[in-house]
Amino acid sequence: MRVPLLSGALAAALLATLGSCRGGDEAYVPLRHPFRGATLLVDPDSPAAGWRRDHGAAWLDPIAGTPQARWLTGPEELPGLAGLLAAARARDALPLVVLYHIPNRDCAGPDAGARTAAAYARFVDQVVDALGDSRAAVILEPDAVAADCFDDARARMLADAVRVLAGAGQYVYLDAGHSRWRGPRQTAERLRHAGVARAEGFSVNVSNRQSIVDSQRWGVAVSDLVGGREMVIDTSRNGLPAPPDDQWCNAVPQALGRPPTTDPGLERVAALLWIKSPGESDGPCGRGEPDAGVFSPAQARALIADAPGLPAPARQAARDARAPVT
Repeated sequence: MRVPLLSGALAAALLATLGSCRGGDEAYVPLRHPFRGATLLVDPDSPAAGWRRDHGAAWLDPIAGTPQARWLTGPEELPGLAGLLAAARARDALPLVVLYHIPNRDCAGPDAGARTAAAYARFVDQVVDALGDSRAAVILEPDAVAADCFDDARARMLADAVRVLAGAGQYVYLDAGHSRWRGPRQTAERLRHAGVARAEGFSVNVSNRQSIVDSQRWGVAVSDLVGGREMVIDTSRNGLPAPPDDQWCNAVPQALGRPPTTDPGLERVAALLWIKSPGESDGPCGRGEPDAGVFSPAQARALIADAPGLPAPARQAARDARAPVT
């Protein structure tokens, strides 16, 4: 779905407009509701699509044929955006991208993500340039707000990123974490410091496995404190109940959740999305799994085989598939 480029005057007016705020004194921009009536893009170069194509693995269709996000983990990923945006224009579809390059990403130290705030700002500018006059839904920095290393410096980086992306006409959803991480009040306070007033809303449950019911209930409580912003919920891996011990790293068992939809029929939920690419590893969690972000056909097979919403033949095809163990 393409939207005409905002003029400078219109963009300035948009950012200056005051919206209602039930949780503070911020000025909230009007919501643009980009998902309403939108067609979500099926990424022809998703990890699952590439593995299916290279190995003739038709059993991967439930993942490869479903809209999901493209993750941008650094400047080296940006050249690949051209093909994604061309596919979106050809299909009149809305692409979904994730920015995941904040300094000290995952609180893992200076070698994780951008090295400095200035380098991160340059990366955000590069993303804007790469997107050009195309429009995308942008999930901004999974876990960055909820993380233990969140501080004023990180809040400023995120707020600047929201300002730049939204000012360029992109639809920004600032990640909020999930329903079993931090309470709504603390989450809302952090989101406000991180610039949610200029964003379309926030994302919930990215790469996690909390239920839609719990995610939406928690998200509404957060929304009440951030001007009624809308949420998007990641359902890529929540088809089974969340592990009781809060296991997050390649949890067993796990399954695909509800497929993406732009008409979820839930209060303040703009869309259900597959933000985490199903089948990608969370990292080497002690069972021989590949590094984080590497596609694992074995995990993809398990996600399909145990998915309660898929037809029995699709589940059986995955069970019968001969896939490597990692």
